[in-house]
Amino acid sequence: MGRMPPSNTYDGFIAPIRNGGGPSFDENEEEVKYAENLRERIIQEFQELDTHKAHYKAIGPHPIAMFEVGIANPAQFGDFVPWLAIHHGPLSVLVHPNTGDDLRGHTQNAMWIGEKLPLKLSRFEEIKKKNEAAIKQLQHAQEKLRKES
Repeated sequence: MGRMPPSNTYDGFIAPIRNGGGPSFDENEEEVKYAENLRERIIQEFQELDTHKAHYKAIGPHPIAMFEVGIANPAQFGDFVPWLAIHHGPLSVLVHPNTGDDLRGHTQNAMWIGEKLPLKLSRFEEIKKKNEAAIKQLQHAQEKLRKES
């Protein structure tokens, strides 16, 4: 029997995944310095990755400072995540897909390298409520336009 061709999932993430991942660091001087050095090393060694700026305070659901690294395809994931597992040092790393369902992406579909940190999940509920309210307003406006036509 002939050899099967490789899966096309090596070339692109399966829908609806777009990318995800990034180290978190506490605000203590040692972790900040390690995070800054790690971020610079990622920029140098993984130039194809989308390495975002560092946030030196908690942001969104993340309970401590962090920076994000965007991963565009499975090949980058396969190269970068094992490297990060070795080089994360004292930092916690949340690896998660960006699918549009942030709550699920940060919980059920996530994995941690290093210490797992508690996330501020209430942020997702706040965003969800705002989005639902905006959708209701839009639907109401559309209904009003239909009645006027």
